[in-house]
Amino acid sequence: MNIFYFFPETSSYMLQWQRVHIFDELERAGHTIRVFNPLSYRTIEEANEQLPVVLQKERDSIDLFMNAAPRKFLYKETMQQVKKMGIPSLLICFDNLHAPFIHQEMAPLFDLVWLTSWETQPLFEKWGCKIIFQPYAANSHQFIPSYSTEIYSIGFIGTLYDDRVNRVNMLTQNGITTTLYSDAFFAQGGGASKALSHKETLTLLLNLSKFSIGRKVAAGTIKNKLFPHGNSLDRNRFLELKHSVPFADMSAVYSNHALSLGISELRNTFNLKHPVHKLHLRTFEIPMCGGLQIAPYVEELAGYFTDGEEIVLCKSDEEFVSKAQFYLRPGNDRLRMEMKQKARKRAEEEHTWGVRFNNAFKTLGVL
Repeated sequence: MNIFYFFPETSSYMLQWQRVHIFDELERAGHTIRVFNPLSYRTIEEANEQLPVVLQKERDSIDLFMNAAPRKFLYKETMQQVKKMGIPSLLICFDNLHAPFIHQEMAPLFDLVWLTSWETQPLFEKWGCKIIFQPYAANSHQFIPSYSTEIYSIGFIGTLYDDRVNRVNMLTQNGITTTLYSDAFFAQGGGASKALSHKETLTLLLNLSKFSIGRKVAAGTIKNKLFPHGNSLDRNRFLELKHSVPFADMSAVYSNHALSLGISELRNTFNLKHPVHKLHLRTFEIPMCGGLQIAPYVEELAGYFTDGEEIVLCKSDEEFVSKAQFYLRPGNDRLRMEMKQKARKRAEEEHTWGVRFNNAFKTLGVL
């Protein structure tokens, strides 16, 4: 299949993960991906003018038009022209849980909308979209178990901001060694997240107030603004800070940590009585790498991996601490390895991008 992908690509990790995860798997399956990068044009307006021209020239060789970019890159008027060409189209909404409105104008113009979170599905249905719900996945060819010397700590790869700090503090303050991998800790500011201006905060809160999940995020944002002291990282002797891990080394890190931290609470909602949960890339990267994930109990996540066999799920802070202490014991090395291998097998069979895209292609009728 020849896929024409509207992709505002930069060198940042926030976008390059798609090449490591999605592009690689699709190409291994025999598909080709033609990227149209609007950022390669002088302006976004020029890119939107040229997109229909390019598509019309290549129409006979295109099997699918795909996009994940929001309305600031792909205009509604441009998508209306694309739709008239009759090319099957797929919109992937990676952030539909907390930012559904970035796709509101264009979503109904796509033949299929792929949501990675189910909670805002009623909104998209109201907008007249045909929907398929599927979470993230992981590339089984890029992330391969690489076991050597086990590391008796909880590892976490990624940016540590707001609510995530609270989770790490809870662990280290209970004497549980936690290792964090991020260059941000060694840069000026010590890993603190960039604070939004008052105008940016008000704009964010206004947009969030328009839907139920957003209102919970807004409540958490306000609470964090009022009580920011709770978001300071406690640099005690049980905390280890290391530099960021490139994709090539992720498998070894996740494979060899006795436990890897899965954080699903959506930003700014950790401090709520009932946080909003969102599954991330690492939810599937950890088991695909042969790692053992410890995470908050989420019913959706419990449906993807079996608690106590392929993952460690916790329903309270107390359980998080007690289970972490239990699974980190050196004497439980055989148990951990058995669970890691089962997690990899489950991920490889059910949670690859190939599985996800085949489901989308079949629903679209292009496979």
